[in-house]
Amino acid sequence: MQYQIMHKNTVIAFADEERITEILIPDLCPACFAIGMPLTRWLDDSMIDTNRAHARLLFKALRMRPNADIHKLIEVGHGISITDNWWIQRTNESLDYRALKQYNEELADIALYGASDSQSGDISGYRELGTVGSFEKAWRFLEGSWYMFKQGSTTELISEYFAYQFLKAMGVGSAEYQIHRTVSGETGLESVCIVTRDFTENASVDFEPFSNYYDDREEPEYILSRLSKNLHTDYVMMLFYDALLFNGDRHNQNVGFLRNSETGETLGLAPYFDFNLSLAAVGVPRIDAEKGNVFTRELLSNEICCAVVKENLPERERVQHAVSAAADATSAAFPDQPFRYQLFEDYILQTYDFFVSHLL
Repeated sequence: MQYQIMHKNTVIAFADEERITEILIPDLCPACFAIGMPLTRWLDDSMIDTNRAHARLLFKALRMRPNADIHKLIEVGHGISITDNWWIQRTNESLDYRALKQYNEELADIALYGASDSQSGDISGYRELGTVGSFEKAWRFLEGSWYMFKQGSTTELISEYFAYQFLKAMGVGSAEYQIHRTVSGETGLESVCIVTRDFTENASVDFEPFSNYYDDREEPEYILSRLSKNLHTDYVMMLFYDALLFNGDRHNQNVGFLRNSETGETLGLAPYFDFNLSLAAVGVPRIDAEKGNVFTRELLSNEICCAVVKENLPERERVQHAVSAAADATSAAFPDQPFRYQLFEDYILQTYDFFVSHLL
């Protein structure tokens, strides 16, 4: 089987059944591309997690097996992702890229909830196979924009929404979040999702994850030695805010670059996103007043990180104001939940104070 790898409607590379065989336009290719690179190196990172219960139901709707081989995955999903313009087709195909990204509400329902009111069996358009991550989620197209709908426990939803509101109050660039509630007419039960607006604006720019550049190497010293110096501050301050928000889920799929979709030029780091495993989502956030925690140790053990955080450390009053604003906004979004937001305030300010005591 021979494949052509596309960026929008342009052929940028060729591949056989196993690997990249020819690169035509290097500037438009994913950063990991090289002659001989296994095709799965690229496709696996943009493929739905088959361990998700609803992913298995989605595969049934698409008439696929969860363990489908790469040829079937390409045949059905074509490597399509909402937040970039890369995809793949056989060399003897001439598919319509726009048609492959058309919204299919029925498939979105199945990916998110496991079922759909519609029983049409229509599997055209975007098939949600490029919706990565371990939580039940789906992309929906509403009023001209794509939105990621994601389920989670109440604690996870509160933690992620609080993190967004805190970053927003701090003036830090992050993806936009809102809470969406629906009540089933049949069961009477309420379903709550957290919703993220597509920050690539319908792939007007390409999002490319760090994994395409650094594989699974997540250590700051490794990334900083390879990251453009003009992006050091943005990267290190992301780690700083991860520390304040007790976010241990900043793996190389949850951070990346925005690239010019016409030239391939790197524009900068993408907005912060994915905080559903922050704060109380993984337990009570804690920091030792003398020893710190895993987040502070990682940053303070690196000279570049220390210098950047010291130079860009926000004022304590501003942090405290952002905590209060986030608590008010999150409490309003979850009015029936008697959550103790003091827990978040205590942890964030204690962590901030720990940095101050070791940097100033």
